[in-house]
Amino acid sequence: MNTQTLLNNVATTTNNDAIIVNAKEFLKALRFVAVGVSAKKSRPTLMNIHVGINENELVLGATDSHKLTYLKVGASIPSELSSKEFLVDGKFAKNLSKTPTKHGEYLLIKPEFNSNGRSVGKVTFIDGNNETFIDNHGSDDFYPELERVIPDRTYFSFETRKKELLPVLKELKKFTNAKDGNVVRLEIQDNSGVVIGVDGNDSSIQEIKQKNLFIDEKHIVENDKGLNFNLKYLIELVQKCDSTEFLKFSFSGTLRPFTFIRENAGIGEICPIRTY
Repeated sequence: MNTQTLLNNVATTTNNDAIIVNAKEFLKALRFVAVGVSAKKSRPTLMNIHVGINENELVLGATDSHKLTYLKVGASIPSELSSKEFLVDGKFAKNLSKTPTKHGEYLLIKPEFNSNGRSVGKVTFIDGNNETFIDNHGSDDFYPELERVIPDRTYFSFETRKKELLPVLKELKKFTNAKDGNVVRLEIQDNSGVVIGVDGNDSSIQEIKQKNLFIDEKHIVENDKGLNFNLKYLIELVQKCDSTEFLKFSFSGTLRPFTFIRENAGIGEICPIRTY
């Protein structure tokens, strides 16, 4: 049974005031997006996942201003909830999504709103086993519009699989340290190959096995140009992807965030680091 058929069947037999999602798909999405949640109490709003409600899907997103995660999930939406939004506490989301296959086929999601249509900071989840989980994190503040900070242009891009990329990243991680920001440098060399490396006394350079390398002819990359970023952030995002899926990396400049797009259309974004 596909996701939409499942949602349609469940929608006819359950509360008509609840959002209904495929449990496994939603919780896997929640687990990926939760990586972008901020851990800093000085920015409490960013310690949550933002959920936008569209006509037939939920849009999940999170950012800590250094990395960003974004993913859409199909859902059965009561008409009165369309265009509203709510937050889910980041720690609650991580705990709920640890075992996405144990919650049955579907989840009912019931966010609460005040008379003005604003979320009151309480969301109830009821899984397919009729277990209830309540996120009562308090009133919700306005969340940044994540779509506005996702680059919409591509100067160069390439594709690779998680199972090919992650071992390379973990090997490079051995040569970085938190004190220096876990900085690595990614370059297009000779407009044909993608390399990523660590500078310093214990330097290491690895080549990424890329597919479908694309370079806009107006933005040919010079050999001495590259992008520096925090390797730890990228590893955290890639680890939550499926092992065999292709990830399409896109770049719009050496000082702008770069993104990767998953096969399920999820987006991960990493901000560059200035080293001068």
